[in-house]
Amino acid sequence: MNSSSNRVVALLRGINVGKGNRIAMADLRAVTTSAGSSEVATILASGNVVATDRRPVAEVRTALETAYAEAFRYDAVVQVLTREAIVTAVADYPFDTLDEHHDYLVFSDSAEVTARVLHDMTNELRPGSTETVAAGPDCIYWRVPRGATLASDAAKVLQTRANARHLTTRNLKTLRKILAVG
Repeated sequence: MNSSSNRVVALLRGINVGKGNRIAMADLRAVTTSAGSSEVATILASGNVVATDRRPVAEVRTALETAYAEAFRYDAVVQVLTREAIVTAVADYPFDTLDEHHDYLVFSDSAEVTARVLHDMTNELRPGSTETVAAGPDCIYWRVPRGATLASDAAKVLQTRANARHLTTRNLKTLRKILAVG
């Protein structure tokens, strides 16, 4: 296996949710390989790809978005991060894990969008709620009660047209599974 410094994590937005954008993980691995990455693995069926790639992450992102859009006929949005960036983000998660809550990291491709979303989500939090957000290293940390992931006022900030295309959200447990792959 190549050095972990060459490992990248690609997080696809909006696949295998509901009936739209259904992509088999074997096909996703094959297209990722044909786009120039090696040692490709997928985690779960929700668009989590770990690969070895020596190219800069911006170049990897462009290659993967182009390849996925052509192969799967959808407007691919892919966040590409180094494995080390995921390690740091997971290690720095600032909130206690509470029963009946989800622990999320929201990744963005734009520092401007990240700042706006953090500000807007913070403003939408209800006083006394266990839902909370904080700035992370190139991400937003978010703890939300189960059942409110799509319904809370803070969650609705993620879903606006101005924000959604720039964001992808992953559960902390999923990110730990991604890191376990190597």
